[in-house]
Amino acid sequence: MVLKNLLNTVVLEIAKKNFKIKKVTMFDKNIYVSTIIDSYNYGTVLQAVATRDVLGPYGKPLFIDYCREAWTHEGLRDIYLKDMNHFLPINIVRYFVALPELKTNKKLFRSFVERQLHLVDANPFIAGSGRFDEQAVYCVGSDQTWNEELNKGIDPVYTLKNVPSDCRKISLSASFGRPSIPDAEAAKMKPLLEQFDAISVRESSSVSILEQMGIKGSVALKDPVLLCRPQLWHELSHSVPKYKDQYVLIYMLNHNQRMIGYAQQLAEEKGLKVRIVTFSPRKPGSAGCESICQPTPEQWLAAFRDADYVVTDSFHGTCFSILFNKPMIVFDPPRYSVRLTDVLKDFDLSDRRTDNQVAIKDIDTADGEIDWGPVQTMLADFRKVASEFLDKYFTAL
Repeated sequence: MVLKNLLNTVVLEIAKKNFKIKKVTMFDKNIYVSTIIDSYNYGTVLQAVATRDVLGPYGKPLFIDYCREAWTHEGLRDIYLKDMNHFLPINIVRYFVALPELKTNKKLFRSFVERQLHLVDANPFIAGSGRFDEQAVYCVGSDQTWNEELNKGIDPVYTLKNVPSDCRKISLSASFGRPSIPDAEAAKMKPLLEQFDAISVRESSSVSILEQMGIKGSVALKDPVLLCRPQLWHELSHSVPKYKDQYVLIYMLNHNQRMIGYAQQLAEEKGLKVRIVTFSPRKPGSAGCESICQPTPEQWLAAFRDADYVVTDSFHGTCFSILFNKPMIVFDPPRYSVRLTDVLKDFDLSDRRTDNQVAIKDIDTADGEIDWGPVQTMLADFRKVASEFLDKYFTAL
């Protein structure tokens, strides 16, 4: 066993020093990964690819091909038809008008997931039927896998509820998505999480939630997009032509006219264009903004890669601004802002958040210069902590 662990450690170090050797792994074990891949969201699918990259040196990542009910064809249809704000005939019209873009989005994100990830059947994880590989490792995370509000309850796939308790279980940067959870939810989650051999979470606030449950020893890592090889994002976006002009990029998950107004003001001051990522051909964004409509994940990455400033209310929009060293101006979303707070604090960039009470004309967030040297040092430190967490777990198997 000692010789095996020593050999595994040597092989891992060789793989780390030469990222081009992508096939070198410590183990030939399968790593079954339970993470969110079903939603039409850039950060969601890119964190899954980053998770694959982080786990690659330790085995063969296999992603559970799971779709939550709300993201099935029937679930998306019901969101429109059961909207209590409108009468049923209006809901039917709204659904059929939106159907073409829903199909486009599904194809866009699903094709990316299928190209990038090795997918496996989710049925055993949903129902608990069939055999589970006793030699494998079962991993949850990243993303808001443990957000009961977002997932409409405690999800059996994202908690590995139906994986036998004697199987190896670990979490990689899982998130509750909230600064605290109700006692009733904690009581349901505790027996499930106590079956895990090692737990890492995405935010320090999630460590506190676990400790309040009585689960000690968890580690706060970062989102896998911050922990994977930095060149991964350039590899994915390299085929997308570079934008030739300078611009302010708006990536907005929650419509906010203040964000648009501020971006336009900033662009006018700096002599730049404004580009905005939009999700529907029917909603072109805003006057004075050039729409980047339904980009592929590769094109989405390139939009951040080439921007001069980023205005966003998105956690992953903030992460990729950091990764591409783009000055970001961050507006709080209506919900789940704790992760934005944490990631900015982690990089000593809390001053990049705007104050909701300040008038657009008085926002001076973009005036501050960002020293990217310390940011890069912190990124390297975060990657080191993640490697140490995974090294310790996998070499002990």
